[in-house]
Amino acid sequence: MPQDLCEKPMSLLSSMKYLSERGITVREMSPSRYSLHVEGKRHSILEEGLEGFSFRCWESPPGPGKSDFHIAFRALDDALLAAWYFYFGQPVVVGEWHVSMHQHPNWSLGKLAYCIANASHVTDRQFETTAELRRDNSAHGRLLSDDRYARALRSQFIACPSASASLHTLMLRRDLEEAYVVNDQQ
Repeated sequence: MPQDLCEKPMSLLSSMKYLSERGITVREMSPSRYSLHVEGKRHSILEEGLEGFSFRCWESPPGPGKSDFHIAFRALDDALLAAWYFYFGQPVVVGEWHVSMHQHPNWSLGKLAYCIANASHVTDRQFETTAELRRDNSAHGRLLSDDRYARALRSQFIACPSASASLHTLMLRRDLEEAYVVNDQQ
């Protein structure tokens, strides 16, 4: 059998060395948990658990804040790609919008494109009313099985600027279940 087919997958420790060689500051917190950082950017944690790997950035205790996330991966390669892209990726242009997809590793391009294609066009006032309603629904009427992170994803919106000189802003709900093109002229 060829040698490359018999090789063991890369370990978490080897992977941390790989990330370190590519410009990410890595600090071991335990043999299965590492803190990641790049100067001028947010700290994150990459951790191996029984079910796979988790990658998270949670800087707004008790949180989650609008840019906090926690995502699980079955494969180490997927977690490493998310970490690398989080630090070195750039916003993507989808339609006429600049979207910082690299800062939201739980987003998929397909779901993002679908969400944008189905965005509702609203005024600033209409959007504020909708956003307030989402916050109120998140704070009240919780189901026992509903966790704080899932509620935040349903009640927080991410602003994406136009790639053109448009006076509109795209507001994406963090779970990508709603999008609004907000007319900034009132």
